[in-house]
Amino acid sequence: MTDEAALKEAVVEALNGVVDPCGLFNGSMTTIGDLGMYRDIIVSDDTVHIEVFLDDPSCAFAGQIMIDIAKAVDPLAEGRKVEMSLVVDDYWDVDRVNATGRQKLDQAQEKRRRMLPLRVASGTRSAS
Repeated sequence: MTDEAALKEAVVEALNGVVDPCGLFNGSMTTIGDLGMYRDIIVSDDTVHIEVFLDDPSCAFAGQIMIDIAKAVDPLAEGRKVEMSLVVDDYWDVDRVNATGRQKLDQAQEKRRRMLPLRVASGTRSAS
């Protein structure tokens, strides 16, 4: 394995550790890697470039996502500059979520469902 290939593999692993801010909010703890929120990682002599998808084009957390990715990847970059760009010629969809991400999302949804009052969860209304 070349040094560039090994670095790319390390970056993929790092992305699997960057929790998506919405994953914090919804309790799923899904990561950028789980959600497939990157398209490509390009390693050159002086840069590590990551093409990032947002799961929503108007994502309020875009800046935080970029900061968190940079913090995770910078220590691995071996002196290279870490750059990111948002993918604008394609879109993210749920088919990009990997098996681990789907499991985390399902578990969080089940936990939220169990927390709902019985009458809300079952769709019944209380008499007023």
